[in-house]
Amino acid sequence: GSYTVTQADLDAGSVTNVATAKSGTTTSPSATKTISATQTPALTLVKSTSSSAFASVGQTLSYSYVVKNTGNVTVTTAVSVTDDKIASVSCPALPSGGLLPGQSVTCTGSYTVTQADLDAGSVTNVASAKSGTTTSPSATKTVSATQTKALSVAKGSSTTALTSVGQVVPYSYTVTNAGNVTIASAVSVTDDKIASVSCPGLPSGGLLPGQSVTCTGSYTVTQA
Repeated sequence: GSYTVTQADLDAGSVTNVATAKSGTTTSPSATKTISATQTPALTLVKSTSSSAFASVGQTLSYSYVVKNTGNVTVTTAVSVTDDKIASVSCPALPSGGLLPGQSVTCTGSYTVTQADLDAGSVTNVASAKSGTTTSPSATKTVSATQTKALSVAKGSSTTALTSVGQVVPYSYTVTNAGNVTIASAVSVTDDKIASVSCPGLPSGGLLPGQSVTCTGSYTVTQA
């Protein structure tokens, strides 16, 4: 005789059957046979995002995590996902009866972009799924930053008119980080009429987007 294994047999860890033989009114004692199951619990995780790039602090990157039962036993313990950049990933309840081999659930999470991510040029996070004692291999996803490096300069002077040779005209130059990445290199200003413009050192940590430094210079009036 032959028996076809069911999912319940794999989940139970073995199949046991009991048989008796009979001829007329004569019946044998029963005979029992147990065959153990080779259980291979396993999960895989596929991580994706709808965000192809990011360009600003506070932008939200949305992620989905498809967790698949790739083993041969039903997953009955709730699935969870941990992500090194996301405090909490939301996973749905398992289907009634558990997650059968080949079935999947989709978890979701989101990450808020920081200035450090923009400065680094990308954000990479690593995630893994778990159910009971079964853990998936890790899945990594990198989203690149669209970096825009830009400066603007506003030039002003407290002098409104020239009145004499040798008059010193002071100038101020407000240099603003008009891009979306932190400026770490010293700022300098060149002026076609002034040999040397003095600029202060950058703030600790660099010049953040929107921040400014003020440089100064002066020009001595000639007869021309």
